[in-house]
Amino acid sequence: MSNAFAARQWATMKLFEGVSRHKGKVLISLVITTLAMSLLLVAFTLSLTAYNSVKGVSVAQEMTIFTNQGVSSERAANLKETIEKQPGITRVRLVSPDEALGLIGDTDNTDLSFSTNPLPNILLATVSTDIPEKQVDETAKFIEKQPGVDSVAYDSTWNSNIQALKNAFTKFGLLTGGLLCGLILMVLLGSASLAATTPLKEALRLNSMGAPTSFIVRPDAWRAGFVFLLASLASIVIADLAISSIAPALSTALGLYHLPVTFQPLPLSWQVAFIVVSFLLGNILGGLTSYLGYRGKI
Repeated sequence: MSNAFAARQWATMKLFEGVSRHKGKVLISLVITTLAMSLLLVAFTLSLTAYNSVKGVSVAQEMTIFTNQGVSSERAANLKETIEKQPGITRVRLVSPDEALGLIGDTDNTDLSFSTNPLPNILLATVSTDIPEKQVDETAKFIEKQPGVDSVAYDSTWNSNIQALKNAFTKFGLLTGGLLCGLILMVLLGSASLAATTPLKEALRLNSMGAPTSFIVRPDAWRAGFVFLLASLASIVIADLAISSIAPALSTALGLYHLPVTFQPLPLSWQVAFIVVSFLLGNILGGLTSYLGYRGKI
């Protein structure tokens, strides 16, 4: 039997011996780790689902271009082609007078009937959110100078405001996410220390005999990894149940604002990756706390 195999066999024996002798501490460690991981999974799943749903919602503004009264549909179509070529314009839609009148009637829930439609041809130009205010103003001024254009309605500060909101939400997300992850990491570190049950005297004795650090901390590292493995499996079940219970209410609430969001558990591949990472993290934190526990006594 090789020394490496014997060392691992000894570590496995000590792993379960520690669980058997310190059931209370190991159980507390398991519960704390499960709760912390469940919180992380629920928060991540909700945030990821909401982000994927909201990112498809267009926040680009539309320039409303009113043509002069009497401008023909052919001339309006030519204007549309000209505007589409301008920097920052991603799409242009031509709204005929009859369509515009119908839209107004639908919005106001009134029956609008005129002997002669008073509305001109209208062009709706979608402006990219990536261009600066100066470029928006220059594009608007160019359009206003085109023959047949009466006026252009737009908000030159829209893109700057949208960018400011994006920056604010990004910084807020990074700050809160970082604080949450840091808090959970500290909780997991404390939980791993509960799973490190190797007696100090035994660790010091092994150290005095010249045993390498990896050999001394391996039982605690594996025990913490075992606890984290079980906790990750339990937290996935708890998170799935939690998401399933609150998803209908959240979807209904967001649907009131025309944000169709469907909350679903993480894909299986992500769950498997979470389990593997949790196991490895448990080994690292367990070994670290074990090392720090006896190293300072030397």
